[in-house]
Amino acid sequence: MSDIILSEELDGAILHEEGDVLLQEIYSAGPGIVMQPVIEPVSLDEMKKHLRVDIDDDDELIQAMITAARTHIENITRRAFLTQTWDKCLQSWPAANFIKLPYGNLQSVTFIKWIDADGIENIIDEKDYIVERNGALVGRIVLPAGKGWPSGSLSASNPITIRFTCGWVTPILVPGPIKSAIKLFCADLYERRGDAVIGGAVYENKTMGVLLPSYKLWDGM
Repeated sequence: MSDIILSEELDGAILHEEGDVLLQEIYSAGPGIVMQPVIEPVSLDEMKKHLRVDIDDDDELIQAMITAARTHIENITRRAFLTQTWDKCLQSWPAANFIKLPYGNLQSVTFIKWIDADGIENIIDEKDYIVERNGALVGRIVLPAGKGWPSGSLSASNPITIRFTCGWVTPILVPGPIKSAIKLFCADLYERRGDAVIGGAVYENKTMGVLLPSYKLWDGM
């Protein structure tokens, strides 16, 4: 993964450039996303071409719908499509010699830190664990032979935090079927904008059910 080469503030948001992906920093306390991508797997121009929209009046609306569609498809597949940084929190060390990290395409682990019962923060030396990336599958942190997890009493609330970066590093690498599913869902949102939802019914494009099953991650959550 490329080093961060840009850090600037834009409209109150802290942005970082990492490789081909621009990331927005998000305040995080506990588990959740720390940096999310600013660009999308499907560009505004690609989406407008798919929608056959030639005017610019709806650009902001369409861009928001692309993000909503991407987030929806990420939730379905349990993946992170473009470079994102997350914190995973544990309440105790696992019995096994590994920890699974979700969302696929693990790029790196920033740190593994733990807080003891006295409130003292500790960081595990990166030499004391192996980062198993596993391509598009679920990544893992694995203990080397003869190593164990730290001992001692842990803090009562989210004592263990693992910060990791995952996702495809550029939109070009995001598989075509995933991009097609984003376009289909975004098109449904655009065509039905302003329609009332009665009784909680939500339309789901059936073609998405054909495109996505092979990209779902069934492990690591």
